[in-house]
Amino acid sequence: MKPLNKLQSILKKENIIIIMTIMMILTIISIEAIFSKEITIRDDNKEIVIETLSSRVDKALEKASISLNDHDKLSVEMDAKLQDGMSIEVKRAFDVIVNVDGKELNILTANNRVVDILKEYNIEIGEKDKILPSVDEEIFPKDVITIIRVEEKVVKEKLEIPYRSVIRYSDEIEAGKIKKSVDGENGKKEVEYRVVYENGIESLREIINEEIIKEPIDEMIEKGSEKYLVASRGEVVRYKKVVTMEATAYDLSVGSTGKTPDHPQYGITFSGTKARPGVVAVDPRVIPLGSKLYVESLDSSKDYGFASAEDTGGAIKGNKIDLFMEDSKAAWRFGRRNVRVYILD
Repeated sequence: MKPLNKLQSILKKENIIIIMTIMMILTIISIEAIFSKEITIRDDNKEIVIETLSSRVDKALEKASISLNDHDKLSVEMDAKLQDGMSIEVKRAFDVIVNVDGKELNILTANNRVVDILKEYNIEIGEKDKILPSVDEEIFPKDVITIIRVEEKVVKEKLEIPYRSVIRYSDEIEAGKIKKSVDGENGKKEVEYRVVYENGIESLREIINEEIIKEPIDEMIEKGSEKYLVASRGEVVRYKKVVTMEATAYDLSVGSTGKTPDHPQYGITFSGTKARPGVVAVDPRVIPLGSKLYVESLDSSKDYGFASAEDTGGAIKGNKIDLFMEDSKAAWRFGRRNVRVYILD
């Protein structure tokens, strides 16, 4: 009987161990069932569902075998506490090019707004700097952000004011004689500019103030009023008649000539010559065609200079003259003004 009792005792102990083991397993399963959390992780186009007893986001990512680089973003903080049914979004960084300070930066970012990308990379923006596209624009992979550094300076510069040559005609001076009564002297002025630089290159210069330091002194020239002329470049020429006329300017545009480039007479004067600088239109009853002329300004502008009467015009009647200019804008700016026309020998 003793061996039998001993066997029964051993069986009882083994049963107790088995029962305790089963109870521990059931307890663990119950704990997992109670405390386990179902987490959904969306990584770009992938969706991963895990169950975990962990309490932190980083542990959940580790279990899902998801690794992040420094510029990837999560919809929650890495050390945030997990909750059952929680959804975590992973936003992967993409390539963007940033042109700034003479450099092309190839960067990774998960941000979609320009302002957030610049903040992420600690790129400072000055008050006047230009950003293309603008700070609130949305950015996509391979997009380019350009930052133009804008700097403004106030610059002062001293400039010469050229003197004018003023010609006075005198009957007291012998014909052909020229006399300088006053030497001309340049004046001086100080000009203050607002200068704008974009990436170190000047893009705008505007005058904000101008101060005359010294007024120029006009050169005074007296010359015989009969038959001699001192041209703008100092050449003395003989003339037979001088007429004050109303001057306009024309060019080869349709508005001036009424002819398009495909017109057979386009660019051809009344005399059959080619229109060019120095050709003028006149009324042949006042100035014969073929006459050599000198056209002198009566204001401070530059003389038109030596010219040839080779053209006519419907509106050029009497004491009127039309001066050819190659530049349409220059012709338009010339407007209408009085000139002194010398008919040369």
